[in-house]
Amino acid sequence: MKVTFYKCNSKGNSFIIIFPSNSITLSSSQIKNICKSTDAKLVDGLIFLDLNKNNNIPSMHYYNNDGTCETFCLNGIICSSLILENNQLFPEYIKTDAGLCGIKILEQNLVQIALSKPSNIKFNKSKEKWEDSKNVFQPILIDGFKSYYINSGAKHIVIKSNENILFEDDLNLEKILKKIRNNKLFLPDGVNVNIYRIIASNSIQVKTYEKGVEAMMPSCSSGSYACAYHHYHYNKLDKLKILNDGGTSEVIFGSNKNLFLSKGQIEYKGELKI
Repeated sequence: MKVTFYKCNSKGNSFIIIFPSNSITLSSSQIKNICKSTDAKLVDGLIFLDLNKNNNIPSMHYYNNDGTCETFCLNGIICSSLILENNQLFPEYIKTDAGLCGIKILEQNLVQIALSKPSNIKFNKSKEKWEDSKNVFQPILIDGFKSYYINSGAKHIVIKSNENILFEDDLNLEKILKKIRNNKLFLPDGVNVNIYRIIASNSIQVKTYEKGVEAMMPSCSSGSYACAYHHYHYNKLDKLKILNDGGTSEVIFGSNKNLFLSKGQIEYKGELKI
């Protein structure tokens, strides 16, 4: 069977997106093989994008390139939105495993995503598990870093640091973040790890180590969003610019929803033999 796919990226975060996916089910090994063989460079993830014929709300399911499922991928939503527009489809929402997100194409591949506010995650000792909490962000000390466990659709550790040297030595930073990603606190699933610093009063720089991909990323927008909201929680800005190695994005903070603005790119369209 042959299926249509799109090769896309948002700020260097790359995907194979199958659309329409028609409820195709693939094994972990098949997903890994597609991510390895579709392009000369290993892509970061595979997305199944489809339309729900009952309500016309598209659904998106994301898998890392190691075949593991992730609940949410903000860069993936950006790219999926562009594919829908490319097919003359203009839905107001897209459904992910983490819930509904509002989508709107602005101009020149700039996509606006309406997002719920992230939540703090704390450890419930009586149930011996992590769970979302309505409490304000509570720090966890991990390897000497004051860390915050935040659910922005996907689960992220957020670290704010004023140590500029950490941002100037990527190899050392990767070792530090990888160790936190594999900390026994977060087994068996692991966790995405982000570190950010303040660049100016209205901008931050974010670097991310992503589980599943097991590497430092040019960008991870759900991690950047978690960092942005952490910064907003203490500074109450109207807007915040985010700098990643792969490009920039912006968050506009609102009373009910926050707007995330960033660009994506459809690189090419092709066919896969499943």
